[in-house]
Amino acid sequence: MSLRLQVGALLVGTALAFSTAMQAMGQTGALERSVIAASGSLNDAQTSALGAFVSAQADRIRTASNAADVEAARIELITPARDPAASATFRRAYSGALAADLASLAKGSDLRRALSAMQVLRFGRTAESFDVLLDCATPSTELNPAKRIAAAGLISDGFEDLDANNSYFESSARRLRDAVDGESDWIAIHQKLSAIASAARRKDLPADNARNVRRIQAEALASLAKSVKASSTVDPRMQAAQRTLVTLRNDLLLMPTADRAAVSKALAPALADFITAGIGQWDSAQGDPAMSSSYASTFNSCEVLLRLIDREERPEVYRGTRPESDSRILLSAWESADKAKFQAEASRLAGIVAAYRK
Repeated sequence: MSLRLQVGALLVGTALAFSTAMQAMGQTGALERSVIAASGSLNDAQTSALGAFVSAQADRIRTASNAADVEAARIELITPARDPAASATFRRAYSGALAADLASLAKGSDLRRALSAMQVLRFGRTAESFDVLLDCATPSTELNPAKRIAAAGLISDGFEDLDANNSYFESSARRLRDAVDGESDWIAIHQKLSAIASAARRKDLPADNARNVRRIQAEALASLAKSVKASSTVDPRMQAAQRTLVTLRNDLLLMPTADRAAVSKALAPALADFITAGIGQWDSAQGDPAMSSSYASTFNSCEVLLRLIDREERPEVYRGTRPESDSRILLSAWESADKAKFQAEASRLAGIVAAYRK
């Protein structure tokens, strides 16, 4: 079974267990409203009650003999975290308790229990719980690619309501960039690149921080492109580039001109390297219909982006023309298997990028 199907099957199983789990809820004591809505510092009794609640539910996830009971414990733990009445004081204390009790489960070898723990940690909404997810997305600390895929997806979703300072979004993006470097699974690579983009899209993130996160995303793509270019045969990781670049094209068009220019110079070399990879892997990729389609889509995005970047870097060359008048060469050359035409355009584009590096 593929990793995507493996994770998907577990999530479907979780959904099927939901109704049974709801019946199981209430068998353990819930947190009192006075704890969840506490406006000041939690007193000793409230802290003790919170710790006992988290510990009891974590033990249920750890020891339950059936999926329904694991799901019931997961729901019990998520419910206070999603309570609109939950105070900032409670959320911070709760996240710390979740990270302490669920980290070993999230990093454990039982995939179902690990996924349940990670899904709870996503709602911790603080750096403490988020750091556990980042560890689970990193190949050097997590050997199971299915868990890395799931963790990266939860991180991407969690950036939306993460309660952290602005610099944490940058440091998280750097950790994801480094996690891309050591990643072999293309789905996990795509999820991590998507997560970096999610951090950059955070609505209340200051422009400087968002620009830095975008630059980190470009660095991650540049590292990936160099690694793919070094392969002598068709590389599945091109599928991650294909999907990431389609989204990035839309993001760049929506960026202010100054932000787009700042990101573009870091991005341009990566685009040129992806194109060069197509030359080195020509026969192998052309002989694989499914991968050939991914390569074609990647080259189309690279060409569109490089032309967009070039228009902004050298506006005088394009004066009097419109973007839609730019003829795309790489895609048609790839689809017609015209290697000479492809190489000629690749060389021209590489020359433009080289000029930006000076």
